[in-house]
Amino acid sequence: MSWGEGSMNWAELRDLVEALPEDSATRAASGGDVDGRRWTQDTYIHAAQYNALILMIRVLWAAHLKGEPPDMSSIDPPQLEADERQAEQEAAAARYNEALLDQYSPGRTDDQDAVDYWASQIRELETQ
Repeated sequence: MSWGEGSMNWAELRDLVEALPEDSATRAASGGDVDGRRWTQDTYIHAAQYNALILMIRVLWAAHLKGEPPDMSSIDPPQLEADERQAEQEAAAARYNEALLDQYSPGRTDDQDAVDYWASQIRELETQ
């Protein structure tokens, strides 16, 4: 890097940003962290271990103590921009699927008109 000129090329900037610690604000922002919680890989692992332990406690409590386990909340990871995009895509897919199913729903009025027409045609054939 040439400090005397006061400029840095894009490759040097990329290397500098990639060398930042995992919990730096810049790395968290570039990873899509919208909450600003700045989790490291160790934090994700510890949260997953804690959540697995809570699940095992609940299962064992229900199996052996035959009652409701105490309320033990799990640790939710920070929301990422990718999570928001995925939620939007899932919602759009659900809306599309619902619209598609509604299209073939027997309760539709235009379908009912067709059913009534063909029912009257069948009745006419049966009377002849």
